[in-house]
Amino acid sequence: MKAIVVVTRHGVRSPTDPAELTGYVAHPWPAWEVAPGDLTPHGTMLMTSFGAAYRDLANAGGLFAANRCPSPGSVYVWADVDERTKATAAALLAGFAPGCGLAAHEIEAPNDPLFHALPEAGKPDPSLAKDALAGSVGGDPASITAAYGLAFKRLDALLGCGAPGARCTPIADVPSTLRAPGKSGLGGIDGAVDLASTAVEDLILAYTDGKPMADFGAPGLDAEGLLELSQLHSLKSELTTETPYVARVAGSNLLAHLGATLDALASGSPNDRTRVPPGARFVALVGHDTNLSTLAGLLRLRWLLPGYQLSDTPPGGALVFEIRSTAGGEPFVRTFFTAQSLDQMRTLSKEVPARVPVFVPGCPALDCPISSFDRVVATTIDPAFVITW
Repeated sequence: MKAIVVVTRHGVRSPTDPAELTGYVAHPWPAWEVAPGDLTPHGTMLMTSFGAAYRDLANAGGLFAANRCPSPGSVYVWADVDERTKATAAALLAGFAPGCGLAAHEIEAPNDPLFHALPEAGKPDPSLAKDALAGSVGGDPASITAAYGLAFKRLDALLGCGAPGARCTPIADVPSTLRAPGKSGLGGIDGAVDLASTAVEDLILAYTDGKPMADFGAPGLDAEGLLELSQLHSLKSELTTETPYVARVAGSNLLAHLGATLDALASGSPNDRTRVPPGARFVALVGHDTNLSTLAGLLRLRWLLPGYQLSDTPPGGALVFEIRSTAGGEPFVRTFFTAQSLDQMRTLSKEVPARVPVFVPGCPALDCPISSFDRVVATTIDPAFVITW
């Protein structure tokens, strides 16, 4: 093995907008111990364990010597500007190289276009953006509620709003509408789809943070129940973030720099299209679930981990790109998706996170020669939405 590059979602956080579900749950949910959207102490411990798992993987691949601090420049972690991403990066490094004093890198600005490219990296065509979303729902967002009616009913029943006379509004009764393109140049889907996604995500966060589910009005809710409900969370990503035009304009910048990083590490030569030094052996880009979903939509990737929906992006979940080579042969890339299970996160399990192989369309096999990977990137990105990193 020559190097490992990880694009990861941050760890378990608190809900970003605790008031969003007011009026859609029968009983108010409890407050969290951290500010909205921040990594929790439980989440910190989970990502520290994940960092240790990455170190074990790297050691097994011969990239580092066990029980030694990595040499300077051999580890490079870049985090988005949010508290939860910076805290996740710090936890990963604490687990990967405890006591070695490694620190993550970040941009000195309110927004990092590596993770949130728009509008800094380009301006989408508002008409195309609108049509792309409309096409993903057959022109009528109301059809979504009908197609997923059973899941909406189960969610509303769990929230206590499905019974006659309940003093809250069932999410299924909220009209779904297409949101016009905003500052980023992209729109979205509001109403039932957005609310259901948020409700399920918040329940997943509470479960994986180890909180008593009775406090959220769901004493019997377990990982199996969350798997069933989480189709409503994955649905939003599939209809919006993974939609081809949206993924192309929002994800080209990240994919271009990911490809340049893989090139630099495979060749061991400097590449002015990436900040990552060519001598790095472990690289982590710490962002969000939307970054994983845009890469999935852009590259047409699919993965399926036990206990999750197709191409799901749980807390701490990551795309892992291993650069390998054979004697005298061209370096190649093996791609995986990895995450802990919901129950592993809930119980702070030390079990190795599960991982599954991911095929990159356009490659000749799961093992993708770096030249083939380069062609995939070059033919997939839109250069109009790529800026210097």
